[in-house]
Amino acid sequence: MSIEKLELVSIAGAVPHLNEAIVACLQSKVFHIENAAKLLGNTEEAAGSTGDNPYAEPLRALMELDLRQIPLDAAQDAMPETMPPEKILAETARISDRLHDLRTSAENARKKISDYENVAIHLKNLAGSELDLGDLTRCRHIVYRFGRMPEENLQKLDFYSDEGFIFQAYHTAHEYVWGFYFATKERILSVDAIMKGLLFERFELPENLSGTPEQALAELQIRLTEEKAALAKSEKEQSEIYKAEAPLIAEMYRCAKYQSEVSKLRGQCIIMKDKFSLMGYVPVSEKETFGKCIGKVKDLSVTYEKPWADSRVQPPVRLKNGWFTKPFSMFVEMYGLPNYNGYNPTTFVAITYTLLFGIMFGDLGQGILLALIGLFLHKKKNFELGAIMERIGISSAVFGALYGSVFGFEEALDPFWEKVGIPFLPLKAMENTNVIIFGAVGIGAAIIIISILVNIIVKLRRRNFEDAVFSNNGIAGLVFFCAVLMLVIGIITGQQILPKGVLAAVLVITLLLMFFREPLGHWMAHKHYEMPGIGDFIASNFFECFEFLLGYATNTLSFIRVGGFVFSHAGLMSVVFLLADMIGKDHKSWITIVIGNLFVMCLEGLIVGIQVLRLEFYEVFSRCYDGDGKPFTPVTVSFDDFSDQPQSDSAA
Repeated sequence: MSIEKLELVSIAGAVPHLNEAIVACLQSKVFHIENAAKLLGNTEEAAGSTGDNPYAEPLRALMELDLRQIPLDAAQDAMPETMPPEKILAETARISDRLHDLRTSAENARKKISDYENVAIHLKNLAGSELDLGDLTRCRHIVYRFGRMPEENLQKLDFYSDEGFIFQAYHTAHEYVWGFYFATKERILSVDAIMKGLLFERFELPENLSGTPEQALAELQIRLTEEKAALAKSEKEQSEIYKAEAPLIAEMYRCAKYQSEVSKLRGQCIIMKDKFSLMGYVPVSEKETFGKCIGKVKDLSVTYEKPWADSRVQPPVRLKNGWFTKPFSMFVEMYGLPNYNGYNPTTFVAITYTLLFGIMFGDLGQGILLALIGLFLHKKKNFELGAIMERIGISSAVFGALYGSVFGFEEALDPFWEKVGIPFLPLKAMENTNVIIFGAVGIGAAIIIISILVNIIVKLRRRNFEDAVFSNNGIAGLVFFCAVLMLVIGIITGQQILPKGVLAAVLVITLLLMFFREPLGHWMAHKHYEMPGIGDFIASNFFECFEFLLGYATNTLSFIRVGGFVFSHAGLMSVVFLLADMIGKDHKSWITIVIGNLFVMCLEGLIVGIQVLRLEFYEVFSRCYDGDGKPFTPVTVSFDDFSDQPQSDSAA
């Protein structure tokens, strides 16, 4: 698959039609706006600033209301009716005035409820005490403090027996002692400092409490009930106001949000006297859709041209993928989008990821189950990763059939393959270790070769001859890597594909080409090359070539993990069956097998998924992919859904 082709759109007209043009771009949903000043080169006569946003203040005022109570259709994309900002401010102020006293009353009730509930918790720690709380509040010369401190600090009070205060403990729980300390008004500040050093936590008691703690608690529960009733009444009256004003508030919010976004987009334009210039990108496949929307605005000049390859602003990127490859675009986007003039690696990622996951997690039963779970998550929960699970689950099932493994039963498919008559199937992991290991390395080498070929094609397109021809991921590197592979295969098999002398000459020549890649690349591109010091040149290129050699070895051997996980899967399932045999042959054994299969699926499936993604990023993308593109983001206005958001303090 490829990258969506775009065209650069230039829209010009009289300033009074600017808002209409922006609205048309919003309605098309296919217009990616760019700063016109950057595209054309800003001048003193051309400015992108278009003044203040008149809808910013109305939008802020609306956000102070409790919009959770207003039904807002976030998916609705119809342009709202335009209302003057002054009218929105006036109507919002009117509604806020109606809500003001009720909101204040509700806030006071919430605070009292919170305070009363906290006091009730503390009073429970004085249960059984005959202390009259009213007497404490009526004292004129003695001041009291109520709270708790760590029980271990209680004995330390003996050191302060001459400080003129008394501590009375009433309850001990959870390593804390609850009680009061008393002191004269003259001594209370110094006593507070002492008790703070003993980690005393003070809790305020309402001054109007009276009677014993049990009596005060009963009185507090009555007050708590009254405040909750007052809060419910205030909230009900607020809800009635919101219900009555909901259509108007929703209309004002949509208008203010829409016009505010339009005002922000005006800052991306160039205005010269009474003319404006608006620029952006439109996909070629949706050019007709955009044309219909922008054509509704009169007296506009609209021109289309190819994206500027050497412009100050890089064209955005929208990946074009098919049914099978589309879900894997999330992995590409995680690494970074390609350059507009680059290539779309999603197909390569989709094929290699699906293939490698299936090899490493090969089990017919578990693969089918994984695919079904993915299908459910994708279709019912709209979970993007579910579509990937469908594909890799089917791949796992296919390779599980080749391995003869069904939920860990390695002999389940043996009768089937005996009837088919293919001698090397099923491919038992523990009986074909060399095939698995060498096959994994071979697959890795093939993927690396394909990655280098892709890099060569992309860099030749950009006329970057240094990387395309002479680098470790260019033609020289490809020939060097293939020569090494031929040499290794010849050593292992005992039959050289090419004479050793020829291979040795190829290795030396390609290594020299990579060593002198910078001057050769400049020469091929007809550019002047400034040679650094001879010593610096030799040292830096020597170590870089040494790094290239290590990279070829480590990147190729990294694919051994593909074979390792084949053995790991078989080993884990053998442990599950061993545990099942130890438990016995009854139903407990089957429960153990089921739980073991689920455990292996979750644990190994997660690890294999991460490891394959690591191979994609480090062994493939690092060779042929830059990921320096920016996404194609059409201008739209989204209306927030406040239904699940917590109420802000300003709206409380």
